[in-house]
Amino acid sequence: MSSVSGKKLLIIAIGCGVLAATLGWLYLKAKESQYRDAYKPVDQVKVSVIVPKVDIPKSQSLTRENVAAMDMPREYLPSNAVLTDDWPKLENRMTLQALQNGRPITWDAVERDGVSRFSETVELGKRVKTVKVSKINSFDGMLRPGDRIDLLGTFSATDIGMQEQLNYSDEVVITVLENIEVLAAGREDSGGRKYENYFDRSTPDGFNMNFSTLSLTLTPQQVARVELAEKAGELVAVLRNPKDTSADKLGQVMVSSLLDPLPAETVDVVLDADGKVLGRIVGDKVVGANGRIIGRIIDGQAIGLDGKVMGRIVRGLAEDDPLLRLHERATVVRDADGNVIGKVVDGKVVDQLGNVIGTYTDGKAIGLDGKELGEVQTDVALDSSGRIIDMSRSQLPGADGSSAQLVDGKLLDAQGNVLAQTAEVVRDADGTVLGTVVNGQLIDADGKIIGTVKNGVAVGADGKVLGKVEQTLLGSDGKPMSDAELVVRDADGNVLGTVRGDTVYNADGKAIGRVVDGKVVDSTGKVLAKDVRIGVESAPVAGTPQRREANRTIQFIPGGTGKSGVLPVQTLRLE
Repeated sequence: MSSVSGKKLLIIAIGCGVLAATLGWLYLKAKESQYRDAYKPVDQVKVSVIVPKVDIPKSQSLTRENVAAMDMPREYLPSNAVLTDDWPKLENRMTLQALQNGRPITWDAVERDGVSRFSETVELGKRVKTVKVSKINSFDGMLRPGDRIDLLGTFSATDIGMQEQLNYSDEVVITVLENIEVLAAGREDSGGRKYENYFDRSTPDGFNMNFSTLSLTLTPQQVARVELAEKAGELVAVLRNPKDTSADKLGQVMVSSLLDPLPAETVDVVLDADGKVLGRIVGDKVVGANGRIIGRIIDGQAIGLDGKVMGRIVRGLAEDDPLLRLHERATVVRDADGNVIGKVVDGKVVDQLGNVIGTYTDGKAIGLDGKELGEVQTDVALDSSGRIIDMSRSQLPGADGSSAQLVDGKLLDAQGNVLAQTAEVVRDADGTVLGTVVNGQLIDADGKIIGTVKNGVAVGADGKVLGKVEQTLLGSDGKPMSDAELVVRDADGNVLGTVRGDTVYNADGKAIGRVVDGKVVDSTGKVLAKDVRIGVESAPVAGTPQRREANRTIQFIPGGTGKSGVLPVQTLRLE
């Protein structure tokens, strides 16, 4: 067997190496090409479709001003999307549902036929009334179709059956309608079509519709109301948030009321299990601290966006109630002068800047030097800046962490202080409280006997009638609490009724039981509810429109001689 020379072996080795390198290179290139193809974006076929430029509400007409064309991948489009080529078929059609900005419009979201007349934009069952409103008093051209407004009216008191105001102007302002939809402003309809011939680009909106009329969507009864208001006085439109469903308590405002201080504003809130404010109630909405809607009021309960009960409702809190500033309850440390130097967080004492200044062990706060920092207080109310809040000033019984109980018709705190009590008071003709009724006698604020009470009427020492007796709720200062009552709630926060004395009355005014040792017990001794809470809450339900009582009037013919021998008939309003 002949041997292979070294030279041949070298050539063979080099050849094999080159072949291996070539094959390796080809393999890597193949893999590279494979991965490139795998990660290469798929060629997308784009289609031009019609999308809204802005959010378009229901029952609005589609025009070139509120829609646009957009190229979108075919695979992401709904099967019934409206193509740009179909725009002539879509133009002027009304929306059957609200359309979101930038999302393709589908054929099932619009009516089959286009809107050829303005009357076709009117909701079935409603009417459109054009109202004359001063442009200057109506947002100086900033009003747009789809906005919601309140209509206020300025009238002469005698024109609407009220008594003439002596020594004052005869004007009175009342609310005519609330939460009304604007269908068209001036000659711009809900579809955005404009019919004005006058433009002024120096105005806030840039083109100035210069309208003096509003077309409003109304019920037939509302149309009649507005028609009478237009003829009797002057209307003013007031813009409101479209999500605001609250009703005003304006009543009748006269010039003489300008001399009186504004009535105290009250707030209805929702509290969590720890007594912290989750949000304020506006109409049927629960609004959080950031102004966003976080829930709704449904059947007397605060329901969150997740469909669960948020907490209990407390109504009628004053705007400055310390409960509204409550951020947290914490264990704090005070120095010898009573100043708060820190709070306990996870077993450590931290100052206002978040620096650790000690530890909390066995109920004591020990500094980093091993010395005691100061007195420790638990369950202290703090605001968002870490300052202590005096919760004893809160209207809400028990807001300071104490428990309230009913004793002999009085709501007492843990120390026995009277938080509220039901009592009889006497008011004069002007509504001023003259005093409280005690054992048939009328006692004024100074403790003096100023009259006697018999058959519900208070009579003074001179035999003259002082006023009528009414039952009301007195606060801790002994003064009547406006539109407030003692409300009993069960452990889940549901309203059981109101308390007068120690008797609980339901919403129909029927006595259902008595409050005994934190329970509501009926006449047979059956326990209706345990662990009940009693608190002071506002009497009216938020968001419920307050009915304006009709003014009762009498007509009479005064004595003397009238013009041309005819005596005029005068009308007076009964108070």
